[in-house]
Amino acid sequence: MSDAHGQAADSRPTDGKPAQEESPRGLFVIDKPSGITSRKALNQIERRLELDGIGHCGSLDPLATGVLVLVSGKARKIQDLIVKGEKGYDMTVTFGATSDTDDGEGEIVVTDPPPEPPEREAVEEALKAFQGEVMQVPPTYSALKVEGKRMHSEARKGRPVKAEPRPVVIHEVQLTRYEWPEADVVIRCGPGTYARAVARDLGEALGTGGYMSRLVRTRVGPLTLDDAVSLEELERGDMLGIEAFLKDHARLNVPLTQRHLLLRGQTLRAPPGFPIVDPCFAWVNGEVVAHIAFVNGGTHFRTKRLLV
Repeated sequence: MSDAHGQAADSRPTDGKPAQEESPRGLFVIDKPSGITSRKALNQIERRLELDGIGHCGSLDPLATGVLVLVSGKARKIQDLIVKGEKGYDMTVTFGATSDTDDGEGEIVVTDPPPEPPEREAVEEALKAFQGEVMQVPPTYSALKVEGKRMHSEARKGRPVKAEPRPVVIHEVQLTRYEWPEADVVIRCGPGTYARAVARDLGEALGTGGYMSRLVRTRVGPLTLDDAVSLEELERGDMLGIEAFLKDHARLNVPLTQRHLLLRGQTLRAPPGFPIVDPCFAWVNGEVVAHIAFVNGGTHFRTKRLLV
């Protein structure tokens, strides 16, 4: 069969190459090993699972291990939402020295003269200043841009630049182990928070110097290490639905008989008294179909972004 222009209607583009099949919608949660960049981990998965266009939701430094969330297919439409999700970290701070990268991968300079080890109570007291909304100076070796240039690129060229302090939110910070010169600290924080900057600033507050020598990301939103699969063992069957991440977000259940209306972007009536929230997602029979927007003062809603 041919179309009106005489081309075979076999979904091939005009250059004669087969149309590229879209990757399936879903999430991969991997436990990233140390010594590898997030991008390299992503590339390995794309090649091994023969998937194209996977994205990651917040990179981890090579030193770090733990939860790295990857999005495939139409799941990329919620990539920014995942990036902005709450994070959990478990890190070790090493006192008595500093690092130009604020972690163990940089040039380590031992504090001279050697500092007097603070008592545990002093460390716990110092940590209190890091809870809540705080101003944080990003590490010199970070992917942030200052005047259009990546900070880590400039630092490697011998032209380090310093970013202005910016507000971050740390919901919880707790000392779980202290054996001089190390302290284990658990952090629960909002997006944009640098754990190694907390290590650096804690050492400065105590007058000892300090840097992050170990980091495990334990959580991204509701996704934890329990959901994660090792890089070597990951298979296509380990893909999670986007529902695994969106389950804690506002949801509006839509009858199956109205699913086609969501797909068309038609306006539907909201349940009486349903709160106007954003983001909010329309679910049909246990599947997230769309990110929705409320209209007409909240009495109705329609599809803002289709997710299927």
